[in-house]
Amino acid sequence: MFLVAGSAMIDILLVDDQKILLEGLKKVFEPVPDIAVCATCALAELAEEACLRYRPDLVLMDICMESRTSGIRICRRLKERFPEIRVVMMTGMSELAFVGWARDAGADSFIYKEAAGEAFLDCIRRTMAGEHVFPVIRGRDTFGAAEANLTERELEILQLICRSKSREEIAELLGISKRTVGFHITNMLEKTGHKSVVGLAVEAAEKGLTSAETQNECERDDTVFS
Repeated sequence: MFLVAGSAMIDILLVDDQKILLEGLKKVFEPVPDIAVCATCALAELAEEACLRYRPDLVLMDICMESRTSGIRICRRLKERFPEIRVVMMTGMSELAFVGWARDAGADSFIYKEAAGEAFLDCIRRTMAGEHVFPVIRGRDTFGAAEANLTERELEILQLICRSKSREEIAELLGISKRTVGFHITNMLEKTGHKSVVGLAVEAAEKGLTSAETQNECERDDTVFS
């Protein structure tokens, strides 16, 4: 079910199966003059219908919900059907791979649920202004005996390596040359002390940079809406 509210300069559709979170976000947006929640959805599969009916400017949606269709799958559909609508994905889980999945699905931005209210407002405004707001992962982005820090681009490439993407595929997905991909891989190996990309990928998987099991859970097929 979705509930309708008033309109404002930036109309937002909230999609999450946690009622407490929905109510909390609505309270964050209520005193803000340029942002309003036009509708809320507790089921991901209702997001398309809500977008068709209420035409929000932006959809703020959870990645994994207890419904037949994941937020990632719905994000792809929304961007295909309503390219003018901005989509911001959010999650309360620490899985690093979610950021990459959101990018791959066409999300405009990404934010963690534990972010402060001001961070949500900033993310929404910047996204509506045409920016793509994605977190720079900290804490678990050190690798090797030297605990080397990887750049955001290196983390993107490493994540794709963990997903068994070839250098050609990585170059195409990121819009860079194969030679540039090779440069980043060589740089990562030198910084971390790993002798091969396989060892680096194993460490990355152990730290949660990518998880096939989690991705499968969030990409469950649904026979009704596919």
